[in-house]
Amino acid sequence: MSLDTQGSPGLARDSEGGTMDAGPVPAATGANTPPRWEHLTRGTARAVRGVGRSEEEALEQAAVALCALVADPTQVEVREEVSVECDAKDLDSLLADWLGAILHNMSARRLRFRCFAVRLDGRRLFGHAFGEHVDPARHHGVMEPRGVSLTKPVVRGTADGRWTAECEVHG
Repeated sequence: MSLDTQGSPGLARDSEGGTMDAGPVPAATGANTPPRWEHLTRGTARAVRGVGRSEEEALEQAAVALCALVADPTQVEVREEVSVECDAKDLDSLLADWLGAILHNMSARRLRFRCFAVRLDGRRLFGHAFGEHVDPARHHGVMEPRGVSLTKPVVRGTADGRWTAECEVHG
């Protein structure tokens, strides 16, 4: 498994014995750890992961991780806001629907996003995506949003109060 995170890259070992590229280790731990996003590679599979102090933060960061495959979020300016609503039977399905809606907006409306705001009401998600229309001079990434599929969505809380939202991305 390898891992890319936001921030300065470093080399670390994961719990499965592989190596991963990781950003600086935050001083805070558990529920006090700042939200972050990650890219993971497991064989030929690529996954995005969001980590936060709440379900909402984890979902927001998973969306940033997804968008970072398409364009560097730091190169995207906030010029437009897109509202997204999703309803699902459980958090895992909600993650897949949320990321699918983000991909749809990136592809159909040719948008790139920098950041997100999510509010949950039960298993209903009210989200806002902030970004701009594609600027080919600034928006370069690993993949195009068209034709991307999402599998194995998982949202889980940890014993130390953090939440993770992870999904495999194929495309």
